[in-house]
Amino acid sequence: MVCFEDIENPATIHRSRLPTRAYSIPDTSILLNGSWKFYYAPSPTAAPTPDTPVNNEWSDVLVPGHWQLQGMGRPQYTNIIYPFPVDPPYVPSQNPTGVYERKFTLPSSWSKGSQIRIRFDGVDSAYHVIVNGVEMGFSKGSRNSSEYDITDVVKFEHENLIRVYVYQWSDGSYLEDQDQWWLSGIFRDVTLLAFDPDGHIEDFTVVTEVSGCSAFVHLAITTARLQYPASLKVEVRNTEMVNGTAVDVHPSDPTYKLIVPIPNALLWTAETPNLYNLKIELLNAKRGRIHKVEQRIGLRDVRLRDGNITVNGKAIQFRGVNRHDHHPLFGRAVPLDFIKRDLLLMKRHNINAVRCSHYPNDPRFYAMCDELGLWVIDETDLECHGFWDVVFGAEDIPQDMTYEKRNALVFPRAANFLSNNPEWEAAYLDRARQMVLRDRNRPSVVIWSLGNESFYGRNHAAMYKLIKELDPTRLVHYEGDIEAKTADMFSVMYPSVGKLEDFATKHGDNFEKPLILCEYAHAMGNGPGSLKEYLHMFRKFRILQGGFIREWANHGLKRVNSDEGIEFYGYGGDFGEYPHDGTFVMDGLCFSDHTPTAGLVELKKAYEPVLVALKDGKIEITNVYDFVGLERLEATWHAASYSAFDVKSEPNLIGSGLLDIPIVPAGSTVSVPVPAIKLVERASEVWLTIRFSLKEPTVWADAGFEISWAQFQIANSRSKPAIPTKPAFQSVASIKETAGWLSVTCSSFRFEVNKRIARIATWSVDGTDILTPQSNLLTFWRAPIDNDHPVDKPYWQKYGLDHLVDRVCRVDTSTANGILTVETVTDIAPPGLGWKFVAKVTYVLSAPDFLRIKTTITPKSHSRNMLPKYIPRIGWEFSLSKDVAADGDGIVSWFGKGPGESYADKCDAARIGIFEMAIKDLDVTYEVPQENGNRMGTRWAYIRSSSASKKGLAVNASTEFGLKVSNKIAGLEAAKHPYQVVPNQDWILRVDYAQHGLGTQACGPGVLEPYRLKMSETGWEFEVELKVIEA
Repeated sequence: MVCFEDIENPATIHRSRLPTRAYSIPDTSILLNGSWKFYYAPSPTAAPTPDTPVNNEWSDVLVPGHWQLQGMGRPQYTNIIYPFPVDPPYVPSQNPTGVYERKFTLPSSWSKGSQIRIRFDGVDSAYHVIVNGVEMGFSKGSRNSSEYDITDVVKFEHENLIRVYVYQWSDGSYLEDQDQWWLSGIFRDVTLLAFDPDGHIEDFTVVTEVSGCSAFVHLAITTARLQYPASLKVEVRNTEMVNGTAVDVHPSDPTYKLIVPIPNALLWTAETPNLYNLKIELLNAKRGRIHKVEQRIGLRDVRLRDGNITVNGKAIQFRGVNRHDHHPLFGRAVPLDFIKRDLLLMKRHNINAVRCSHYPNDPRFYAMCDELGLWVIDETDLECHGFWDVVFGAEDIPQDMTYEKRNALVFPRAANFLSNNPEWEAAYLDRARQMVLRDRNRPSVVIWSLGNESFYGRNHAAMYKLIKELDPTRLVHYEGDIEAKTADMFSVMYPSVGKLEDFATKHGDNFEKPLILCEYAHAMGNGPGSLKEYLHMFRKFRILQGGFIREWANHGLKRVNSDEGIEFYGYGGDFGEYPHDGTFVMDGLCFSDHTPTAGLVELKKAYEPVLVALKDGKIEITNVYDFVGLERLEATWHAASYSAFDVKSEPNLIGSGLLDIPIVPAGSTVSVPVPAIKLVERASEVWLTIRFSLKEPTVWADAGFEISWAQFQIANSRSKPAIPTKPAFQSVASIKETAGWLSVTCSSFRFEVNKRIARIATWSVDGTDILTPQSNLLTFWRAPIDNDHPVDKPYWQKYGLDHLVDRVCRVDTSTANGILTVETVTDIAPPGLGWKFVAKVTYVLSAPDFLRIKTTITPKSHSRNMLPKYIPRIGWEFSLSKDVAADGDGIVSWFGKGPGESYADKCDAARIGIFEMAIKDLDVTYEVPQENGNRMGTRWAYIRSSSASKKGLAVNASTEFGLKVSNKIAGLEAAKHPYQVVPNQDWILRVDYAQHGLGTQACGPGVLEPYRLKMSETGWEFEVELKVIEA
């Protein structure tokens, strides 16, 4: 009978589970993945007993998989809070239980007398295993592997039956509160293993020693069940050499140590992922080879040196990301090809490190990292962050208390539940032991982590001691150990750039341990901002060894809206669950389908390993790789001239070629001459672009793939030319004016102003409507981004910036020399408050097809402290007619930053150029609707219908402006998902004078000072020009 009490007893971690061994699957193995029979019970006691046969109440599910994603139960997302009452080790009686069953037959090719094992690589959260009616084992630790010896109960030449009882909640759930979906079931491979009757290689440990140009492979090999004397043969090879050794083994002495020297060793790093093939064979005189283990290994040495984390004697810098297991359909049951796609995408975006947040990954993940070249922090399956809320909710802690003071108050009390509780020590140690013993032979793993956000206590100290005993060759990380008592580095989350600089300055160049940012630059929604400032700190101070962006991808789960049949990605609360933490699970550099966001493109630019500057008339090139020179890259240049005012112009290529650069070792800087560029007349701007691309293909990208780039403006003569317009129209136009209306008309032209609201009512040229009625609106709000919600949005709402009201003070009209001028003054103010913007807007219509809008905005208040200190944005919104926008099928061309979106603190990845895109493609569809699609630094834009018979609209301004064209502006804020965004009736052209930056304040620092849109007591002044042109 299954013992259900196991799931609420931290002293019962497992039963009959075999000791963890280094990951290796023998050739004699079969996967038991696929369709299993399944019974969903609301509690363990309601589950069918082991002797109850399958009947029509059972269904079919796929393994690997989660039952919540296959129609049973519901997914639940929480960030911190536990989704059940907190009373460790107890869990609710209503504890959903999944009973899995399938039949299997042992292959006839397997030798009778073999040891037969069943292996589970991931089951959430605890489970019992029953084979042929006999209980074979029990285990907890959802993201760790387990094996059970089932030799005595399985039958050859007969059908066998396996049944697995999986419990959604167990005392282990208190250790698995890891800011992700709570999903249950057998979610990784189930494998049947057979080991030869005459014995097998049970385990092996690979330790590499680097000494100058040579290396040594130290092997500890454990044999098991040897029936006769045998021998071990070891071979280490690559394409250029084969080295090996052998030793006789005896049944009475199972463990052997061997050393294989490797002369002229090719060392492993994330930049040079050189791998050797290790083959271990167990042979006996009677039958020859009875077992073989093969694995690719890397030769490298990890240690602290001069206070830095070093590999092969050199300090490294982590340009990393946090990665959860996630698939939009399968949850944590992630297919291998999807994992590989993630890792390839990382390499192609200059990412060199992955933190396994917050648990060990699929064991094959690490082999991919070995091959591709990624530093890995392997993290224990441990987080009990929910006790923060338990303590914090019970204390009267002031909201304005600093984060550091809160931690000092909450951490010790929260740690007393589990982390500082000796009754839980064995559970902590088991999770650390399983991680280390499974993954210890992987060269990509350079750091072990004691888990995440579990405060700090005696159990962490015990974990550190155990890990150092099991593997003294790697370093240990744990952010919760604030003083790094039992960690080999300091680690922090979400510090500001200023705090980083303060830490580095305080410690100077004489330190024993470095600092890494295990989480920073929270990538939620439209963001993150200010990446380059962090990278500048990492490069400036030796003690700062980089960090890991939080996080790689949104965790949305694909759903279909039942009413419209529209697909969308669900987050917390979308499955009717309670409690939940809403959108906080949507915080990635990739969308939920793991395609890149603009944030990932920006990160590639921030992480680029070649920096280029224009200094003293020369091109300065800095190699920020840690190990390799730039010989593998090809440097090219091209120069182009642009007209800043001719909206139909194309870039004029005025030179290109290879850039001849000398040898540039890692960490060094060289200067080379600027290529000779013959400037052309009448060019407003000339830009030089430098690109560094792969010369040869790699395992992660083709030859020619761009790694780094830079642009420099080498000429700027933006004296404004005369804009050709149609002749003045006053002599042939009819001008009518009343108290509320101004109308200017002729046979091919109409321009009307509604004086009561001081807005353009009509503008039509040659039968084409340009703008819709009441189209032009001076606005100061933006649909809040995720980073606005904690602080900026409520601050702006406090000052009424989301509900500004217009009061037209006056409208004056005049004509002179064939030019019509309409001057308006409008107070724009929030209800109930004592401040306002006074907007003086002058419309100058100098020809039927040309309108200049001069805007002067002056803040006013009854007293100085009534004004907000900073605001969301300043800009015009114009409603485009269907003739121009063509319902989104029209085209936008622009000269400025592109092709993707850009903002004040997220624009380094945007290049200067002329770009063209369908109007409907300009929006960025964030899975949580918010402000998006802005293009910074625009000089001009041209919007036109796809029909040649229609007119187009050219846009210019007195300064570079932010460009956006969308029919989804007003509807963003009210929508929870993209399909809920109610489109505007018209397509809106937005011309922004300025916009507040993005920051990372959803979980981290706000917008840095240089990127804040600060209130100006003297106000702002700018001009916008609209010109009708032929399509």
